[in-house]
Amino acid sequence: MQNGELHFAFCISHFALTMDLSSFYNQFREETAENIRVLSDGLLAIEAQADEQVRRAEVDRIFRAVHTIKGGARMLGFEPVARLAHELESVLGELRQSRRAPDHELAGRLLRGGDALLELSVAAVEGRSAAVDIDAVIALFAGAGPPAQSAPAPPPVSYPGSDLSVPETSAPEVPAPRAVGVRTVRVRVDRLDRMLNLAGELMVGQQVLANHAEELAALRQMARKHERAVHELEGELERLRFSVGQRYAINQRLTTLQGITSQFQNLVQRQADQLGRHIGQSDLLVRDLEQEVMAARLIPIAAIYGGLPRVVRDIAEGMGKPTRIDLHGETVELDRKVLELLQDPLMHLVRNAMDHGIEPPVERIAAGKPETGSIVVSAETLGGEVRVTIRDDGRGMDPARLRDRAVRLGMLRAEDAAHLSDSEALDLIFLPGFSTATMVTDISGRGVGMDVVRSNISELNGQILIESQPGHGSQIVLTLPLTLVTTRVLLVRVGQMSFALPASGCQGTIWVQRDQMRSIEGQPTVAVDGRDVVVRSMAELLGMNTETPFTRGKRAPALLVGTPQRMLALLVDALLDEREAVVKPLGQILARQRTYSGAIQLGDGSLVLLLNPLVLIQGAGSTRPSTASPATAPRRRAHLLVCDDSFTTRELIRSILQSAGYEVTATVDGADALDKLRAQPYDLVVSDVEMPRVDGFQLTERIRSELAMHELPVVLITSLASEEHRRRGLESGAQAYIVKSQFDQGSLLEVIQQLLGPEP
Repeated sequence: MQNGELHFAFCISHFALTMDLSSFYNQFREETAENIRVLSDGLLAIEAQADEQVRRAEVDRIFRAVHTIKGGARMLGFEPVARLAHELESVLGELRQSRRAPDHELAGRLLRGGDALLELSVAAVEGRSAAVDIDAVIALFAGAGPPAQSAPAPPPVSYPGSDLSVPETSAPEVPAPRAVGVRTVRVRVDRLDRMLNLAGELMVGQQVLANHAEELAALRQMARKHERAVHELEGELERLRFSVGQRYAINQRLTTLQGITSQFQNLVQRQADQLGRHIGQSDLLVRDLEQEVMAARLIPIAAIYGGLPRVVRDIAEGMGKPTRIDLHGETVELDRKVLELLQDPLMHLVRNAMDHGIEPPVERIAAGKPETGSIVVSAETLGGEVRVTIRDDGRGMDPARLRDRAVRLGMLRAEDAAHLSDSEALDLIFLPGFSTATMVTDISGRGVGMDVVRSNISELNGQILIESQPGHGSQIVLTLPLTLVTTRVLLVRVGQMSFALPASGCQGTIWVQRDQMRSIEGQPTVAVDGRDVVVRSMAELLGMNTETPFTRGKRAPALLVGTPQRMLALLVDALLDEREAVVKPLGQILARQRTYSGAIQLGDGSLVLLLNPLVLIQGAGSTRPSTASPATAPRRRAHLLVCDDSFTTRELIRSILQSAGYEVTATVDGADALDKLRAQPYDLVVSDVEMPRVDGFQLTERIRSELAMHELPVVLITSLASEEHRRRGLESGAQAYIVKSQFDQGSLLEVIQQLLGPEP
């Protein structure tokens, strides 16, 4: 070791001893994961690439990635990581010198080495031992691949901004040159979420201003009517006889009135024009801000494409099914949350295509197909949505076999299966527990997966369609929103309540004529484009105690929700509007329920719940037309008092209870609730605990002692989950204590029904 290197090593050691390096651990883990991805992608690209120049460029790229891992590990003192990275670097150096050939076997061993390197890095950061035998991994490289023929030494490589020229076979200590002109900064995801939420609040504020503009327009119309009325009054007075003094006084008053009317109209006109200009300018700014913040959250779909080639390679090798995967549309961008929820379904669909779709080579050759199977994954942007297609050239799906399998599994009666169309038979693969595999393996056969895929896609307010042709392969199309924060919604009215549904889940709207409905197997249906579609009342599915939509006439509007294979006509009282809306999360208190996937705030400040169409479809399949859900249908109409200082929680609980048919009054804290209880009787109180002025415990105690309402049921809903708080709630006189972390809509309604008792 030279004196300069010795001095540098001493400085690094001294630096490590005087500074806590743990703050760099997470960054090292993230960079290592990214560099392992570069290694994996590069090796797969080398296998698939015939151009020698391109292959050499990939080798250079993965060499730099492994060298970066080694340098970072040595700086942080992660010697096992550095040791293994050094061995991988040595093998890659031999590839760069053409002393080894990048064949399939060597690529596989390097991939396993990369997996071990990532496991060692994560374990080092987390301070635990890794289940990796480094010596065994290193031994993999000793005999991997036949030696390549010797080649002349490569020319030296010059690095910009330096006089240093090193041979390409050495390990340069300078970093790879960066792109010029693009500056980046790391921003925490929760801050981006907060910024986007604030931008959404500004959009709601724009709706409020638009409502004010409409009111000003109405006020301007009233000013014009007032002006005409003054002129008409003047004409009437002209026809009447007055003395000279009276006429003079009347004219004076009319002149004053006309002047005030003119000033009032001009003032309203100016304010309306100024507000209109302000709304127009701020609307552009808010929309630009929202788009910029949303763009900051968008991530290319290539982020989840990365693991697919490796999955296909490993399964193909393990099952003896050589398969090629082609990825298209890598630059298509989606919201981070959408990508997170899409990753597992996409991985499962590709694994499914490998296991069930792609045939063994002998079977493919006999069918006149190439020995190597093909899977194509593509993505494209269509308006505000992204379409992801997974296509294979395998054996496809036979509808007859699917029908028979469903009968054998006891999911359908033989006569019911016979009536299924081919598209409906393909839809059977989404049933929970359905599988065509004859043996359970680590890839498939457990009867779980496709139902979860559809459920996850539906939770994204997306759709999944399947097409298949026996002998020629299958195609699955996923349609997803670009973002979950804003979505196109349809507003409908059911009884006295308004609800929203994602427009992506609606196939259209129709008018249902009562005399055109017919019953098929006890289900009310209506003909839509030549097929029978089950009809359900949305009020019935939500357990609302309200009149049927046909009460006021012979026809009612309905939404067509679901997929072409499984469609449902939802009867509503009125179709209100279609708009772009900011979706607000429901929070922990409603995290476990699935009926509502969020809430949107209208321009007047009111909240509207966003319904999950999948849950409505499932509910339609489990209820009969004449019955309502016992967990949501109240036995009698009761007047409930809701007390919570959080506007969102208060309004959501009120909406849930009103949807269940209760009459609800909301208060902002315990003191307000006491005032309401003094003014009129209530049947039950639902209250938060932590509130200003009078909290929930104090409210319950004062209901019992001060108001002497000993029989009034009180339900406390709170985040305080300790046994001490539970005991205090019961000691104060509450009949029920519900912890928010364990809250769901059904349990609250069930508790209320138990406390209110049967209908007298």
